[in-house]
Amino acid sequence: MLDYIFFDPKLSGKFKDHLIKVDIEFECEQDDSFGSVQGEIVSISDQTNDAVLVTLQDLYDTLQDELEQLLEQNDEGLMMNAAGMEVQLKNGSRCTLRVAPDIVTRILTVLEFDELQAFVENIAHSVENPDDGHFCKNIGE
Repeated sequence: MLDYIFFDPKLSGKFKDHLIKVDIEFECEQDDSFGSVQGEIVSISDQTNDAVLVTLQDLYDTLQDELEQLLEQNDEGLMMNAAGMEVQLKNGSRCTLRVAPDIVTRILTVLEFDELQAFVENIAHSVENPDDGHFCKNIGE
């Protein structure tokens, strides 16, 4: 299953409406892994056509941009109960990494969201491709 997490019910509604419109079956569940409802997880089959997945990813990215705008419009926009960053793993699958919201809030005071995303993707890449060699070395070698 491929999971998409939403922290705003209107945005998850838009995503589910699109899935219904294009006749894609999905499952929903509340993410309460931290002891309180964090968001809604919408899951689809991982056997979904690649072209459809690209369209869904574009829609998901657009909805995440809408969430960011909603958060910026609210004076307490960065005060949220959960945070997650989606990364693509080397096998091509996508994974949502849960991050403590207070840490994300502090980081977003100095970094833009896309900079944080790049940082998280770099960490995921480093975990999947560990390098136990010397830290100080020329990159070209």
